[in-house]
Formats: sequence, structure tokens, C-alpha cells
Amino acid sequence: MDIPRGFTSRRSLLTAGLTAGGLIVVPPAAAYATRIEDPPVDPGDPTEPHHDVTQVTPEDLVPPDGLDPGACGSTIWQHNEILGFVTPYEPDGDGATNTFYYNAAFYNRIETWFQFFRANTPIAWGPPFQIRTYGVYVNRGDGCSSYHNFGRAFDLSRIYATDPATRTLHQVFNARYDQWRSQTGSTLTTTRKRYWATAASVHYHFRSTLTYLYNTAHHNHIHFDNGVSGSGNTAFSSGSSAQVEHVQACLVYVWGQSLAIDGIWGPQSSAAAGRVLTRIGRSGSLGTQSNWLEFNRATLRFGSGTQTY
Repeated sequence: MDIPRGFTSRRSLLTAGLTAGGLIVVPPAAAYATRIEDPPVDPGDPTEPHHDVTQVTPEDLVPPDGLDPGACGSTIWQHNEILGFVTPYEPDGDGATNTFYYNAAFYNRIETWFQFFRANTPIAWGPPFQIRTYGVYVNRGDGCSSYHNFGRAFDLSRIYATDPATRTLHQVFNARYDQWRSQTGSTLTTTRKRYWATAASVHYHFRSTLTYLYNTAHHNHIHFDNGVSGSGNTAFSSGSSAQVEHVQACLVYVWGQSLAIDGIWGPQSSAAAGRVLTRIGRSGSLGTQSNWLEFNRATLRFGSGTQTY
């Protein structure tokens, strides 16, 4: 990403305006209080706008000063790691860690997700990891229209892991559909299978998860936030086109089922999901939360090569 003339480096910006302990407290405006404390009722799909990550500037990722209401009344903390693993900024194109700003409960939820990811992926996907992102807190002067404005959303671009046998770093997840969609053969099969396996781990924990199927703005990352699911695990809704597309894509690209990926839950999708549930030792439908969660766990394990079913 080109930095406009007159901008300081992002790393310099991220060290500015911090209080002791890394806490940023922005006095809440009354109009924002309901949004912060009471996430909106799930409408089936996320409705808040999602910015184009390629248009974000370095200063957009840095909180305003303590008197500016642009952080929507949120209290956010700086972190340059997740579970002790670096979080490089995707546009930088390197593995250097960067600091991002998180709502505390959301950060805890991300750590829970990554613990789950580690526990259900192959031994060869070992530490240390790199968890690359386009950002967490974002302030583009667009009011409180996105959970990024609260430090409660994450744009995941890549994950790198270390093979313990060779101590080499290798890419195990790539959300850059804009780059890999032109791949062919077994390379495409593996990349796409790992994409949807990782997406399943995210869907397990975050109700609002948007993949490249959602729109072109998500062709280079997976967006997730805890605006609906809060600190709990998720449940399946056949009325959510984002969740239905996720299930259909997992059925096709991970489990080898044959059906359309159209975001519409019908008899073919239900039957294919039922076949996979039987294969992983479950009965019933994805409408049961335990089945939905186990479907996503098994998809992560099977798609990453951890377990055969």
C-alpha cells in the first residue's frame, strides 16, 4: 500500500498517543452506548457496511486521542501478538509484528479461536506462527457503522506455521482469493480446502464471518466480528446466506459433495449436510447447535489433514 506524502510510518503512528499500560479510553457518547453494550439482533446476515481494506491508510488503524469520540465510546487495548504469536500487517508484505487495537472481550475471543485452531490442525503446523491481518480497529471517519470502529472485528489474510521437523516457516492458510483463484490442479485443491477448513474454525466462534463468497471486498481476507455471538459459540441459521454459502462450500470443497453454492438452503444442501454428519458420527441436522459446531470442527480437522473420517 502506498503511503501518502507527509504520513509517518505505520509503526511510528502506532506508538503515538498511548497511555500507560497500552489502554486507550475514549469517553463514550450517549448515542453509542446501546451499540456497544447491546449488539444488534441477528438479522440473518451482517448489515453494517464493510470498508475496502485496500483504501485504509496507516493512520486509520490508530485510535484518536482521548477526547475524540471517533472510537465510538469503546475501550481498546494494544496488542502486537495473539497467544504470543506475531500479527504482521498484510500490506507490509513481511513477517514483522505490528500493533493493533482490540476491545478486551473480542481479543479474548480471538485467542480462544486460535487455541482451537492449533488444537485441531496437524503437528506439522507448529509454532511459532504468523497471523497476518489487514487490521482490527479502524477509524475512517465513518461514524460507528462497523464493528471495526469498536475494535471488535478482525480481517484475516494469512496464517504461517513452522514445521517442527525442519524448522521452516510455511503458509497454511491463504485468504487472498484475489491471488490464488487462478491456481489449477492439486495446488488449487489444497489452497481452497485449507481456506474453507480455516473458515470453519472461524464460523465456530464468530457468527458474523464473511468470506470471498460474500462480495468482492472480501476477496483478500476473511472478516469476522463478535457483534452477534459475543463471547459464545455460534449456531446455524438456514436464513443466513453467509452461513449457508459457508456450509455449501465446505460440503463441496472439503467433503466432496456435489451441489450448488448459491446461499439457498434446500433439500440438496440438507441431504448433503446429513451425509457428512453421518460420516463424522452425528445424527440429525445442522439446526442442532452441537451438530453445527462438530461439523465445523470436523471440517477443520479433515480439511487441514489432521483426521480422516
